[in-house]
Amino acid sequence: MDTGTPTNAVKLTKRAVEALTYQGTNNGAWYVWDSQLKGFGVRVFPSGRKSFLVSYRSNGRRRFFTLGTFGKDMTADEARKTAKAALGDAARGQDPAATKEAERRGETMADLAAAYLDRHASTKKSGADDRRRLETYILPRWRNLKAKAVKRADVAALHSKIGKAGKPYEANRVLALLSKLFELARRWGYVPEDHVNPARDIDRFKEQKRDRWITPEELPHLAAAINAEPNESARFGLWLYLLTGARKSELLQARWEDVDEARGTLRLADTKAGRTHYIPLSGPALALLRELPRQPGNPYILPGHGPRGATAVEKAKAPAHLVNISKPWNRVRTAATLARWRDVPEVAALIDRLTAARAAAKSKHAAKDWTPAPSLADIREAAAAEGVDLPPAIDDVRLHDLRRTVGSWLAQAGNSLHLIGRVLNHSNASTTQVYARFGEDTVRAALEQHGARILGSAGLAPAADVAHLPAPVNRCGTCTFWAEDHRNAPGGLCIAQRSPYFKKNRGALAEACRRYAHDDEAPDLSTRTAAG
Repeated sequence: MDTGTPTNAVKLTKRAVEALTYQGTNNGAWYVWDSQLKGFGVRVFPSGRKSFLVSYRSNGRRRFFTLGTFGKDMTADEARKTAKAALGDAARGQDPAATKEAERRGETMADLAAAYLDRHASTKKSGADDRRRLETYILPRWRNLKAKAVKRADVAALHSKIGKAGKPYEANRVLALLSKLFELARRWGYVPEDHVNPARDIDRFKEQKRDRWITPEELPHLAAAINAEPNESARFGLWLYLLTGARKSELLQARWEDVDEARGTLRLADTKAGRTHYIPLSGPALALLRELPRQPGNPYILPGHGPRGATAVEKAKAPAHLVNISKPWNRVRTAATLARWRDVPEVAALIDRLTAARAAAKSKHAAKDWTPAPSLADIREAAAAEGVDLPPAIDDVRLHDLRRTVGSWLAQAGNSLHLIGRVLNHSNASTTQVYARFGEDTVRAALEQHGARILGSAGLAPAADVAHLPAPVNRCGTCTFWAEDHRNAPGGLCIAQRSPYFKKNRGALAEACRRYAHDDEAPDLSTRTAAG
């Protein structure tokens, strides 16, 4: 390549550049350099086009940086001024060509998003959520906008719009994603090093910790609905969620090789906490796994159907686990809600009337899967119009709430937060703290006992009459554990772990256990002796 020599250098004025003609060979590059500003030159193409450029050294390599086309982008005088600035940057250790390349790569938000998904999101367990938020909220708004042109006011407006649409949690997640996106853009050179992150210093929406779990009153209806679910993998999976407290993806991806029946454990290698977690399998969980049929050639505990449209041979070569458990779960919680509502005769009659009306109005063009059963929304609307009170619904329970149910029930049974954290594989103790509220009655009982002992030892009596607060409904006044009617308790056994009668038949020991103070079928309180 002929880069020109000092002997053919000329002062690159407008007239001099206009007079230049291509002198190269075989269509190769041909340069003419300025006689006064070292490194400033012009490249002449066989077509006659002329581009100004500068030549400099960076990290021991010779670099060329194109400034623009003569006549189209700039004049000779403008090119000289730009060249002086670029050569000055190079003299200070910068690389003008690399800077321009970085700006070109990060020219739009679409470029930055593509790099983020490839280099960062692909390594995250929540990468699919990042992709969804980019495609739903960020790219439709700023796809063709330069990354460095996004301002804090733009991000604040997007955050506010999502939050005001009734999605404050999602708005905060989008804000966090943008903050990470621009931090990586700075590290990767997609925006200048001193670029201010536009997602910083924006107030987030207040988030309320979700506190939904399955109550003992809701469980019978939910259990019946789960057992009636036609999808076998989903049916067993929902029961395993309730029995183990595992996260959705961790259980869906579990394999039979992870089950150690001899030790009674389920090994989860790929967990959110980033460590292998062993779940002790209870008797009911082991019984469920023994009942679960294995699919030949499929290693997953909860097998799936594989990609839609794939042939049987393709599915056999790449066996899949259950992926979409949301649809079966929606069916289950809808059926459980309907069953609970039908326990009330007035509501059952309302549902029957709506069903009959829909059946009578059925169109001949109705879909094949059409049913006369009204939707929950239809029932709510009709109930509101007729002034009918509906029992609490179950359709607001999310799949993750089954995991929260495990923690809540363990806490109610008197287990420590540390133990619950181990069961649920929490990395942070603060995550488990949400279950501390279930121990408040235990604390109250302990302080009541402590206060009585203090006053008794001091030989003092309370200055005023003590008002004994009634125990909460279905709550035992002594041991503070949930006092279910013994008909609904497993085998009628005592579940108070600190009681001398733990796991013994409560019916036979009713006269010795004040746990039955609120049990209608227990012997009269006056005929019993309190447990020690």
